[in-house]
Amino acid sequence: MLSEFQTVSYLAAMLYHIVGQQDWVGRSIAASFGIWGIFALYQLVRRVWDEEHALVSAAVMAILPGSIFIERSFLPDPAMVALVTTSLWFAVAYCQSDRPRYLVLAGVFGTWGFLSKIPGLIVGIPALYAIWVILGRRQQRSPKKLLLIAGAAVASLIPVIAYYLWARHLSLSYPPYHFAGSGNWVWDSGLAKWLKHSYFIPHLNAQFNNWIWTAPVILLVAVGLCFPPPRRQEDKESGLNSTPHAPWLFHWWLLGGLAYYAIGAKELVTNPWNFHLINPVAAAFAAHGMIAIASSWNSSLRTPRALAIIVVFLLVIGGFGQSSLERMYRPYADQSRKLGLALDRVARPDDLVVTIATDIGDPIAIYYSRRRGWTFPPANNVGWNELPKNDDDAIQLFEELRESGADWFGVSARQTNNLWKNYSKLAQHIERTCQFHSQSKDWLIYRILSPEELKQRSLINS
Repeated sequence: MLSEFQTVSYLAAMLYHIVGQQDWVGRSIAASFGIWGIFALYQLVRRVWDEEHALVSAAVMAILPGSIFIERSFLPDPAMVALVTTSLWFAVAYCQSDRPRYLVLAGVFGTWGFLSKIPGLIVGIPALYAIWVILGRRQQRSPKKLLLIAGAAVASLIPVIAYYLWARHLSLSYPPYHFAGSGNWVWDSGLAKWLKHSYFIPHLNAQFNNWIWTAPVILLVAVGLCFPPPRRQEDKESGLNSTPHAPWLFHWWLLGGLAYYAIGAKELVTNPWNFHLINPVAAAFAAHGMIAIASSWNSSLRTPRALAIIVVFLLVIGGFGQSSLERMYRPYADQSRKLGLALDRVARPDDLVVTIATDIGDPIAIYYSRRRGWTFPPANNVGWNELPKNDDDAIQLFEELRESGADWFGVSARQTNNLWKNYSKLAQHIERTCQFHSQSKDWLIYRILSPEELKQRSLINS
């Protein structure tokens, strides 16, 4: 499965040569990008709002439940969010200061972020707003200035376009013949079908309430949206008191997120870590909500009462987050991990594997097998996260994978019981056309006979 530039994976691969393949390596890289992202958000909020909002926004981002979970997972999203937030920070800094190095850094980090994951492009919406507003307030919307910024933007996008065209070519040329995210967009299923599913709003609501934000953050974001963005206060320490800012930047970022949801709702609710891209927005608005409530008693946030209110809010967010994340860390994929390790022991380096993990559609077993291959049903199938209701359709999908060169079939114990109980025709077909290899209390492995071996077997039986 191909799409984004493998920033986290490449860094992990380099560290594997030093410390070996350990789970903590990928998580440490993601966590490092998470810390970077918090710092970048602080700098961005400091420039478009003020120092107080920057500090509280960074604190919220650090304890946001969804951020904690995603930023210690082996995923590209922490890198992408940190990089595009940094790019946005430098773009704002350039417009405020005219220092060329900021424009160069904005382009470099933007390119890296968009390569790491293409949805990062939505920060282009708040970036355009910030550029237009800040330059307008400085009376610098000259054609020369705008052309310079446009040239930098085009230069940063050229490698992104080139890379994804190349990745698309690879996804069509090599197993598992899948481009990440394909099939999950509104033009794939049609608007009418999505409306029939209420545009996946029930799934969205459950995920945001249960772990991505939780109720306290949702409430504070709503409060923050109800108040106008802060006006910069006179602050000699920050050095930014007289600099033109972009107070509505996070509103435009949220608008970009809504546009993303409009075309990719199914992709977002199916892979909810994609929502990490709007977690900086949640942190900023939640911080604004806290400060609005705290300052309703005191005009200054530096009084003990106001600080106590902020601390209480942060403790509540942390408490709800701790409770909501407990279920996220149960070892639900342990059988899948053991299945992948077993496949790693029996498969040759170039073998292709087919797996049914504890959760159908989960690629964890493929990851631990260290091989290329497919989940079953394959991800390029419309119902890839559930087995086809018809056994004949499932058999056809299995045979297509055999024709594509699949060598091994592994199933977790939980799904083995499901397969032989509810899909007996498919199970019997696997037993007839594959060779049993090994079994444990956690998994079952078959070697998939090639089309030529099946022909030989049929000749012998006849």
